[in-house]
Amino acid sequence: MKPPVLVAPVPGRPLILYVAAHERSVGILLAQKNDEGKENALYYLSRTMTPNELKYSPIEKLCLALIFSIQKLTHYFQSHSIHLVSNANPLKYVMAKPVLSDWLARWYLQLQQFEITYIPQKAVKGQVLANVLADHPMPAEWELSDDLPNEDVLVIEVTPPWKKYFDGVSRKEGAGTGVVFVTSEG
Repeated sequence: MKPPVLVAPVPGRPLILYVAAHERSVGILLAQKNDEGKENALYYLSRTMTPNELKYSPIEKLCLALIFSIQKLTHYFQSHSIHLVSNANPLKYVMAKPVLSDWLARWYLQLQQFEITYIPQKAVKGQVLANVLADHPMPAEWELSDDLPNEDVLVIEVTPPWKKYFDGVSRKEGAGTGVVFVTSEG
């Protein structure tokens, strides 16, 4: 009835980041509460994992989702504090490792640049969208673009409806019905 519409962030308010990691993909929803306390979507992201990333543990895949969101949405992370809502704390995982591998050390440095606060997941509304994005990821080779090619696609041309006539015959086996379609041009 009311599809979610992306809105611009309000300066000074924290952003809410939902991350989801599945077996082969990650999904992200960036949101912000409006004046009524309801969440508005700011950005959606998803992608499939590379063959090396498929070997990560579930918590490492969640860290990957967080790092992916930082890499793609750096301008939001730089100008707002972020409330990370997740069923596990990827921040704690990265920061509590006694010995960091190459990629974990890089992730740690990226995370240190921003004000990110972990909030345990209580409600599932925003998390559902992140899960859907992770279930239906963009192919890894797709590039994200801020421009709107084909802006003329947004133009709607209203044409008269077609008419449909049928003889009302129906059978359980489904054969023998007569149907005639008449286009708007007759």
